[in-house]
Amino acid sequence: MRFNYFLLSSFLLFLTYTGRCQTTKSVYNDSLFVSAVLKQNNTYRNALELPALTWSPALAQDALAWAQHLAKIDNGQHDRAIIGKEGENLWWGTANAFSYTDMVSAWGGEKSAFHYGVFPDCGKGMIGHYTQMVWKNTQAVGCALASNGKTDYLVCRYSPAGNVIGQKPY
Repeated sequence: MRFNYFLLSSFLLFLTYTGRCQTTKSVYNDSLFVSAVLKQNNTYRNALELPALTWSPALAQDALAWAQHLAKIDNGQHDRAIIGKEGENLWWGTANAFSYTDMVSAWGGEKSAFHYGVFPDCGKGMIGHYTQMVWKNTQAVGCALASNGKTDYLVCRYSPAGNVIGQKPY
């Protein structure tokens, strides 16, 4: 009986350690993920002849913590603790149904509602994800993806933060 309990406990510990019991996943340090997300962010910057963003592991780590939190509570909401410190873009959708490029392109699609001017009065509707990606002073991005099995949550963090009220994006 004690031996069976030991085996069961060891097996559960092994599953937890290997991540098989966890419903959240992280892919922020996966080279395909990093490449796709960084390339897609920079596609919109390149179109405006802005300097490319670089990948920040520190921002990716911050993004991972928040993405895992969102997956756990199953709700998309911005992290109010980072206001003024880091910029943040959020995306969520059906688990395993969207490519990384599609996720970032959803933000880039806001360009159609954007008109050049002073933030936040530079568009009709939602434009803040797009403007964060192309904000002239932003230099680095780090992103992470977490899932709870039904919904994927992509979080990208940007530094320096964009979307500064009273300034033009570029």
